[in-house]
Order: sequence, then structure tokens, then C-alpha cells
Amino acid sequence: GFSATALNQINVPALHNEALTGAGITICIMDAGFSNLSHEVFNGMHIIDKWDFVFNDSNVGNEPLPDSGEGSHGTYTLSIIGGFKDGTLIGPAFGANYLLARTEKANSNPQLDTESPVEEDNWVAAAEWADSLGADITSTSLGYYTFDTQFSSYNHSWQDMDGNTTVITKAADLLASKGVVVVNSVGNDRSRGTTNTLVAPADGDSVIAVGAVNADGTFAVFSSYGPTAGSNARIKPDVMAPGVGIFFASGIPGNNTGYSNGQGTSFSCPLTAGVAALILQKNPSWSPIQI
Repeated sequence: GFSATALNQINVPALHNEALTGAGITICIMDAGFSNLSHEVFNGMHIIDKWDFVFNDSNVGNEPLPDSGEGSHGTYTLSIIGGFKDGTLIGPAFGANYLLARTEKANSNPQLDTESPVEEDNWVAAAEWADSLGADITSTSLGYYTFDTQFSSYNHSWQDMDGNTTVITKAADLLASKGVVVVNSVGNDRSRGTTNTLVAPADGDSVIAVGAVNADGTFAVFSSYGPTAGSNARIKPDVMAPGVGIFFASGIPGNNTGYSNGQGTSFSCPLTAGVAALILQKNPSWSPIQI
């Protein structure tokens, strides 16, 4: 199906043939909106809990007007990691349990779309929630560097990408120290500068930062890079995964059989987190650092 190329590139079929599907592993997806969860790829998915940390309610899809249209970025990443429709789209960890945490106020209306520092705090709250519910892995296709104009005083610099400065990075490393495998996209800002072009929390020393490659294995032109800032500069990204021409479920409410494709480290991240779930299923005693 649509997902075969990416899955073959990272050897997932061989693991599925060993009956590794992520069964028994709990994965928390921290993202923007999870619209259209009635899509066919989610019919057999084990979603054990969900929470909207933006509006503080259990609706992770579209809110009523005027805050409707929260986007479907979470729908895309969730379908990539754990969706299942035989012959069409199969995620690496389609047998895992899922926690859905909406942490970012995205909106399909550009005038209502925001990027504010409170989203880092939302992520921290979601991390605590996920840990309390027994999450084994988190997958986050978000990252922070600059914010909307009114919040520009909170912008980060490339020097802040040292693994020890931003709120979200410190929280991500703390979460990993508690035994949770923390997977994060490295960002799509390759053209931003000549130093590192990372986004937080991908700079964390215990965070698996995921970059994107093309179908032929070459570095995707948009994928951010390190090293981290500071005297103990570390190589980033930690791993690379397919991030171009990736298929995912439609986020349009009611379009339960539609699919789209796109590119970005946002899509490399859930593929990697899904593989981490298969590794953890096979080796349940392994720590995040071993994974």
C-alpha cells in the first residue's frame, strides 16, 4: 500500500513478520489537532485516553466556533505511527496503546493560528500526564524556536539549543530519566542559518531527535541539523528516517477513506517512534538510552 516504501526503508516488515506490532507498549502522541478519528485507519486502534491541554478538555479534535479548525497535524502523525488499513496504510506500531495529547494551538484559519511560549508549558503538562498513565514512549512532531511577534521576547537563539536551557528540553530529559523513550522531530529549518538549526526539545541529550531522508536515503533539503550549542557539542539528529512522500490519513472530518501525502521531519518522527515501540516490545527491559 501507500506506506510500503517508507516501511521497507526502515525494515519494519521484517519486524512485523516476527509478530512485533507494539502490543503492550503505550505511546503518547503530543501534537496539534486530532481531527477525524473516525477514519478507517483508526478503527482497530487502542486509544486509552486523550486530553486537550490547550482548552483543558477531552476534545482533541475541533472545538466549537470561534475556535474550530484546530488542524489535523496530530491525525497525520497518529496514522503514520499506528494506523492500520490492510493494503493501504500500515503504521509500524499498529498494535500499541495510544494516549493523545493536544498541546499546540494550531488553527486552519491563519488569523487564529498562534505560536506562543505557553505551548512549551502545555507539552510539560502533557509529559507529566503521560508519565502518570504509564507511557513507555512519546512521539512529538513539534518544536520551538521563535514565537509570534507579541511573544518575541521569549524567542530562543541557536545558543539556547544546548540541551540545558529551554523549559521543554529540560522537561524532555527529565521524562527520559524516568524511563520514557522521548522521540522528537529535529525540525524543518535547515536553511535558517550556518550554525545549528535545531528546535527544542530536539537538543536534549536524552531525546531521540529525528531527521528526514529521501526515499534514496539522501538528506532531505529541509531537515534541520546540529550540533548542539555549547562546549559539549553533540551530534544531532540522532537518527534519520523517511520524511518525503509520506502517506497519512485525511484529517477532514467525515472523509473516512481519504489519504494525503507530504514531507517533513514531522513524519520521520512517528515512523521512528513506532520502530522504538517494536524494539521495546522485543526488549522490554531496555532503558531509553539503550533504545
